Amino acid sequence: MEEKFTAFFDSGVGGLALLGEFCKRFPGERCIYYGDNANAPYGNRPHAEICFLAEKAFAEISRYPIKAALIACNTVTAECVEEMRKKYTFPIVGIEPAIKPAALSFPGGKVLLLATRATLQSERMEKLLSEYSAAADLIPYCPQELAGAVEKNIFDLEKIPLAEHLPKGKFDAVVLGCTHYSFLRKKIESWFACPVFDGIAATVRRLAIVANICSENDRKTVKNGLFFMGSGAKKNKSVFETMN
Repeated sequence: MEEKFTAFFDSGVGGLALLGEFCKRFPGERCIYYGDNANAPYGNRPHAEICFLAEKAFAEISRYPIKAALIACNTVTAECVEEMRKKYTFPIVGIEPAIKPAALSFPGGKVLLLATRATLQSERMEKLLSEYSAAADLIPYCPQELAGAVEKNIFDLEKIPLAEHLPKGKFDAVVLGCTHYSFLRKKIESWFACPVFDGIAATVRRLAIVANICSENDRKTVKNGLFFMGSGAKKNKSVFETMN
């Protein structure tokens, strides 16, 4: 039987955090990471362009035997995950901001949601915010240039001045609605002095279920078979190896 891949797709480096979590939990699994870094970030692009870029990436990914794919980009999930699911036969998981656990952990509290413009303007996000608005005071905010700053300065994140990107105020929790922001999680947590939710672990668990990976692999010494694709293949491989 032909061994299949678990695929990860992101506009750039953001999804590497999910790939890293997956590889730690499931050593020995074969993975493809497609990063469209040449067009990153997607968050300030119009809906049609985001979907066009995602479809172009998935057309390449689908040339390989895929057991399941993860859209490791909140913007693409919000804008066109359902379109991708209708078009391809393999299961597709999307990542969404961890609004539910944040709101339920701090009932009646102030929860800051950091996300891209496209994500915040999507119907999917509107429904998610509406569903949990009674549980907590959800405050959406778009740090317009933050994803691009992470993509540009991934090898030297100290160059990113948080004061220029984050809102002022005191919050009970912060939700990261863009995987690029996850590289700054500890800094954002320290900046606001409150818990930060990113949904990475929960999304990886969901992907494992969908991909029918029943349990974490016991072969801790076995390395994953990793293949990097897309315009940022070399960069993403370097970032991943630095992280892990």
